[in-house]
Amino acid sequence: MTAQIAALVVAGIPILGALIGLLMWNKPESLKAWLLIVALASLSAIVWTSGHMFSPPGKLFFLFLLPLMAFVTLLGQPVHAGQAHAWLLTLVLLGLGLGVLASEAPVSPIFFLFLLAVVALMLFRDRSQSADAWWGIGALGFGMIGVAVALVASPPVSVVAFALACATALPLAPFHKGYVAALTRLPGNLPAFLALLFPVMGFHGLIAVLPQFPDVLSIMVKWLALVGMLYASLKALTQFRAASVIAYGGLAFLSMLWWYLSTAGSSAPQIVVYLSAVSLAGSGLLLAWFMLRARYGEMGLRALSGLAQPMPRFAIAVSLLALAALGLPPFGVFSGFMGLLLAPSFTWTSGLLVVILTWLSASWYLFELVQGLLFGRRQTERRHEDLRDPELTSLVIVLVLLVALGVLPSRLFGLGTSEGAIQRTAVVEFSAWTK
Repeated sequence: MTAQIAALVVAGIPILGALIGLLMWNKPESLKAWLLIVALASLSAIVWTSGHMFSPPGKLFFLFLLPLMAFVTLLGQPVHAGQAHAWLLTLVLLGLGLGVLASEAPVSPIFFLFLLAVVALMLFRDRSQSADAWWGIGALGFGMIGVAVALVASPPVSVVAFALACATALPLAPFHKGYVAALTRLPGNLPAFLALLFPVMGFHGLIAVLPQFPDVLSIMVKWLALVGMLYASLKALTQFRAASVIAYGGLAFLSMLWWYLSTAGSSAPQIVVYLSAVSLAGSGLLLAWFMLRARYGEMGLRALSGLAQPMPRFAIAVSLLALAALGLPPFGVFSGFMGLLLAPSFTWTSGLLVVILTWLSASWYLFELVQGLLFGRRQTERRHEDLRDPELTSLVIVLVLLVALGVLPSRLFGLGTSEGAIQRTAVVEFSAWTK
C-alpha cells in the first residue's frame, strides 16, 4: 500500500460513513451509534495504515487525535433528530481533516480548501441576523482564495497566500473571524470539534511554509500576534456569552503560538503539546457549555448560577477544564508553553510582557466564567439535572488527554528528527506543489 492510497483510505472512511448515515436520518439513536462506530473505525484505520504514511510522531499524534475527538464530541450529545446534520458534518469534516494531514501536496491543500468551503457553507446555512456569521463567511472565503492562489503561484507569492489561508484556521487577527464564528454560531458538537480541527489544520499548513517566510512577513506576523493577544483578551473580558469568551480566549492563546513561531523561526516538539492542549481545553469547555444549552437553552453568562451543589459532576469537570485552559500544571498548556520558552531556538524578548498580560487576563475571564456558573445564588425555580454518564465520560476523556500531554515526554510529539530536518522537509514539500 502506497502512502497516497493509505491517505485516501483514512480520509474516505468517515466521509463514506457519513453518506451511509443519511439512511438513518430519521432514527437519531441509530445514527449516533453508527457515527460513533465510524469514528472508532477511522481511528483503527489510522493505526493500520500508520506504517505506510512515514509520518513523524507529532503528525501521527494529530492523526490519532482527530477521530478520537470526533468520537468524544459525538458521545456527549443528547439523542435528538435536530442534531443529525451536525453529527453527519462532523464525520465529513473529520474525513477532510484527515485528508489534509495524511496526503502530500498538491492533494493536501485541496482537502484544506474543501474543509474551509464546508465550514463556510455551514455558517451560511445557520446564519442569523448577527454580522459575525457574515464576517466569518468572508474570512473563510479569503482563506479559500489564499489556498487557490498558493496552488497556482510561485514563491514568495504562494508562501504569503498560503500563510494567510492558514491564519483563518489557526486564528491570527485580523483573519480570525471564521474561527470565532464557527465556535459561536454553529450548532451541536461542531464548535467543540472545530476548536481542535481548525488550529491543527492551520498549524499543519503553516509548518510547511514557515522556513520560506520572508523577513518582512515574519516581522508582520510577530506584531499581529502581539496585537492579537491584547485584542482577544479585551474582547474576552467584554463578552456576555460563554462560547464567545472561550473563542476569544482561544484566539489569545493561539496568538502566542504565532508569536513564538515568528520569533524562534522554527518548530519544536513542545509546540505540538501546546497547540493540542490549548485546543483540547477550548473544545472541552465548549462541549460542557453545550451540555448546559441542551438543558436550559441559549442564555447569557449571568442567567445561570449556583450549579455547584445541584450538578457536582459538571462543577468538578468544568473547574478542571478551566484550570487546564488557564495553563496550570499538570496539564498540557503549562508544560507545552514552558517547554517552548526553554527551547534552545527561542530568544527571550520584550514580547513576553504581552504574554504575561494575556495570561493575567485569562485568569480573570476564565475564573469569572466558572465562578458565575458554579457559585452565586442557586436558582431553585429551574430543574437541574447533572451530567449523564456519556456526557461525563466525554469530558473525562478530554481531561485525561490534557494530563497526558502535560506528563508525557515531548519527544513523542516531534515533527521530525530535528528542527533542521523539519525545515528542510517543509521547503521541499511546499516547493513541490507550487511548480
